[in-house]
Amino acid sequence: MKNKSLLMLTIAFAGIVGFSSCSKDENLAPKFTKAELSADNKIITVTFSEGVYANADKTGALDATSLLVTAPADIDFTYTVDHTAGNATASVNLVITSVIQGTEKFTIKPASATSIYDNEGEPMEAAAMIESNAASKDLGIMGKWLSEGDNVAPLLVTYFNVLKVEAEFKTDYTYVVNQFNIGNTTTVPDLVFTGNYVIEKSTFDNIWTVTVNQDLPYAAVASGIFEVKTNPEVLWYEVVQTSGTQNVPPTPADGFGSSNGGTLGTINIQKFIRVQ
Repeated sequence: MKNKSLLMLTIAFAGIVGFSSCSKDENLAPKFTKAELSADNKIITVTFSEGVYANADKTGALDATSLLVTAPADIDFTYTVDHTAGNATASVNLVITSVIQGTEKFTIKPASATSIYDNEGEPMEAAAMIESNAASKDLGIMGKWLSEGDNVAPLLVTYFNVLKVEAEFKTDYTYVVNQFNIGNTTTVPDLVFTGNYVIEKSTFDNIWTVTVNQDLPYAAVASGIFEVKTNPEVLWYEVVQTSGTQNVPPTPADGFGSSNGGTLGTINIQKFIRVQ
């Protein structure tokens, strides 16, 4: 009887050891552990619980077909993915062409149940996901703006017959400005200006400097200042063309109305209301 009891204990112990061994050797699916967006909102660094691959046979680096990145519907962006096969981190490179307020979330998921594997061929669950908050930033002039009625600079009305101006300063530092002249009752602008811009915040109140490098409808450079005033939010914008002229741009120190040493007064100050 004693031997029989000893045999049963031995079998039970062997069963426990065997079960423990199986649990210890069980391979877990890879998981997301961290996703951090850089301060300039250009790179999300995604960290996994272990090294990962695009294929079950321990080959292939992750790419844009491996990860699905989404954001709120009003954020326009594209992305690519940099990764080395077997590494536990990947870089999601964002190109955002709309304004980021800093409150948005980017969501990262596997593109499918067969998109990401560990070194034992275990796939990442399709339902796995992680979020990364957008970085807050001082948008400056970035966004879409509308100037019409009394907000149009008197200089533009008097000398250039301007009725309305639609301006979009994009987060990739390009811009599009649509000019509608007096008498135009259509949605087609009379002139479209495009190019790129450079902005820098000054130490004078909330005034920024801006340099506009225009490509179309003709090449030109303009410089000046702007300030986004709040309650309500209104963009004050004053620039002069400096290329091919003797114009002197306004400065943050001298404030609005300082174009050409103040000779233009306030007639060159354009005001915009933010529309996005």
